[in-house]
Amino acid sequence: MKRLTVMRHADARWKDPGTDDFARPLNRRGLSGAESMARRLLELELVPDRLLASTARRAEQTADIVARELSLSVRHVQREDALYLAGATDMLRLIQATGPRIVHLMVIGHNPGASDLIHLLVPHGGISTLTTAALCSMVFDTEHWHSIGPDCVKEVQHQSPPSRLWGLLG
Repeated sequence: MKRLTVMRHADARWKDPGTDDFARPLNRRGLSGAESMARRLLELELVPDRLLASTARRAEQTADIVARELSLSVRHVQREDALYLAGATDMLRLIQATGPRIVHLMVIGHNPGASDLIHLLVPHGGISTLTTAALCSMVFDTEHWHSIGPDCVKEVQHQSPPSRLWGLLG
């Protein structure tokens, strides 16, 4: 069995005219959302063997918060330039190249690629799109990452940040 957890980065700032897209940091709501979702992962015992994150600042910050809350060591966190604005098929290729000893892989990336990847792997899962800091965790009945796909999905969990958090911080 292999488990893949795909998370969209948390909410980022938009109103910094001098900051390009790649360098946009998390805003206050994003910091809280990432912490909330990391704690939820811990509650659900969804602690990955490896966390693969885009190198965009907002994704790295999200990954750092998740790694801290889950007590992941630095060697379990990998930055990947190719995840920045990657499409679903590019993300899937990166995932399928994962080594066999990794049982649970977590990927923190961007939309539309992250949501499209979930639709590719779970076409009838009922998830329209990942909101910021939301995640989808899927279990595949296979021993090899190169074999993951819709035909071997055994379990799907979708988690979003609590809406009350947005009301308090918005």
